[in-house]
Amino acid sequence: MNDTQILTLVERFERCLLAKDEFHHRDHLAVAVVYLYASDFPSAMDRMRASLQRFAAHHGVRGLYHETITRFWLQQAEQRLDRSLCLSESVQKVQHELADKGLLSRYYSKQVLDSREARERWMEPELNP
Repeated sequence: MNDTQILTLVERFERCLLAKDEFHHRDHLAVAVVYLYASDFPSAMDRMRASLQRFAAHHGVRGLYHETITRFWLQQAEQRLDRSLCLSESVQKVQHELADKGLLSRYYSKQVLDSREARERWMEPELNP
C-alpha cells in the first residue's frame, strides 16, 4: 500500500465505511502506525480506542472492543516504528514484523484475555512481562 491507500483505509475505517469483515489484522496495524505517526502514544491509544468502539457500535457488535489487546498491539507497533521511514515503508515494516497474531499468546493466557477485566482495562502481560 502507498501513503494514499493507507490514509484512505484510515478514513474509511474511521467513517465506518468498511464492512466488519473487511478490517483485518494488517489493517489494524496500518491504522496504529498512522495514529502513532500523528501523535504520542497516549493520544494514539485514545484515538484507536474511540475508533474501534465506534466501528463496533456501527456494526452492532457488542463486546468487540478489548482494551488489553488493543494496547498490546499498539505498543508492539510503537516499538517497531521507524519514523525515519516514509509512512508506507513504516506500515510495511510493522505489518511484516507483527504478522503473527499468535504473538499475543506468548504474553497472555487465554484465561486472562477472556476475562472481563482485560476487556475493560489494560492488564500487564502475565506470561512474558
